[in-house]
Amino acid sequence: MARVGIEPPTRGFSVRKTGVWQSHASKPSRTTSDDQKGGALQARVDAVGAVALYYRCKVDGQEARVRIGAFDPSSPPRALGLSKAGGLSLAGARAKAVELALQHHGNRESGGLAAQRRELAAQRKQRKALAESMLAQTVDALFTAYTDLLKQREKVDARDAELTLKRFLAANEDLATKPAHAATAVDFVTGLRKLHEAGKVREPGKVRSYAHAAFRTAMMAATDPNIPVKFEAFKVTANPLATIRATPARADKRPMTAAELRTFWSIAQATEGTTGALMRLHILTGGQRIAQLLRLQREDVHAQYVVLRDGKGRRAEARRHSVPLLDDARTALATFTGSPDVFTIGKRVVSPEAFYQIEVDAVGDKIEGFEPKRLRSGVETALASLGIGGEVRAQLQSHGLGGVQDRHYDDHDYMPEKRAALQALLDLLNTVRADNVTPIHGAAA
Repeated sequence: MARVGIEPPTRGFSVRKTGVWQSHASKPSRTTSDDQKGGALQARVDAVGAVALYYRCKVDGQEARVRIGAFDPSSPPRALGLSKAGGLSLAGARAKAVELALQHHGNRESGGLAAQRRELAAQRKQRKALAESMLAQTVDALFTAYTDLLKQREKVDARDAELTLKRFLAANEDLATKPAHAATAVDFVTGLRKLHEAGKVREPGKVRSYAHAAFRTAMMAATDPNIPVKFEAFKVTANPLATIRATPARADKRPMTAAELRTFWSIAQATEGTTGALMRLHILTGGQRIAQLLRLQREDVHAQYVVLRDGKGRRAEARRHSVPLLDDARTALATFTGSPDVFTIGKRVVSPEAFYQIEVDAVGDKIEGFEPKRLRSGVETALASLGIGGEVRAQLQSHGLGGVQDRHYDDHDYMPEKRAALQALLDLLNTVRADNVTPIHGAAA
């Protein structure tokens, strides 16, 4: 039998037996006894005399106590609902206790109300943890996980991807903190449009490409065993970059002329130290991509050639790209003694941005509209004018080699052809053009 000790200040409680529990009024007390079969209506009185009503039950020693509400002594004795003050009469408390007792008996085989309450608490905790987890799975967190994956797989563009995406999110903080699964195309278009309006040519395309790949990785995580399981936590079901038009790649329509290449070569020869050495290597290796050239590792330096790592495109592994070294190129390369990164000055590896500025500052106004990227297209144009075929030029600069034939069938290293092409380029650079000599078109009679 459960005994409830509650005595309101103004009226006493009636006592009646119910189907699953019973209560008995007595003098006020702070604790009551339990009915092991049906449970009990329990009252607790605090220091100021306020009464809180609970339903309490046990099954196999496991206790559950559910707060029913506060007792309102001014509530009509038979009222079942809440009073204006938000409290309950004893009759109202008993009615709610009966509802809980029925729940308790209906679930006794599975542990009764105590087990039910524990299960509900566990579900609430799980939902809360999931909600907090989803809030933590932001766009910023996705991009970090993606660039970490690129580093783990030793992708050559991992660093560029990391810096590019960090710059973009730093300028778009609301997007950075947004849950990845809730990101939309509009969120990205706003930031990409700012880059276009600021005159950034390549940056919007790079951001879209890297961001698209990051979201695609998260989308594919559930069905691709090669993707770490942590990407599934982002719950990405759609790629917000998929509907954003890719920025068309613009071919360089201003390749350096042969005369400008000779000017660049003369500046490189006249410039001492690491600056001149970098410039000489850049042109004597055939205008290699700056980022790929700067990633050269000491283990990939050989007596007659170097091996660069071309990670462009969707290759699982970077393509090994061998570049012959002419004598002048070997001399320039010997200036750098860094290891494992060859192009280390002091304790810092030369970055593409620093390399770009080094060449721009060295050239100054001696070549109108000079940009380092123009050297690459200028070298190819010069080699074409010398009769070097497109296949050899492609092999030398490692571009346009993504076809089935190049990937699976053509295993020739083209080293003799590439060396010959570089020698032809050097001969062109060392040729002094005689602009003041009038060509003779016919023989004297």
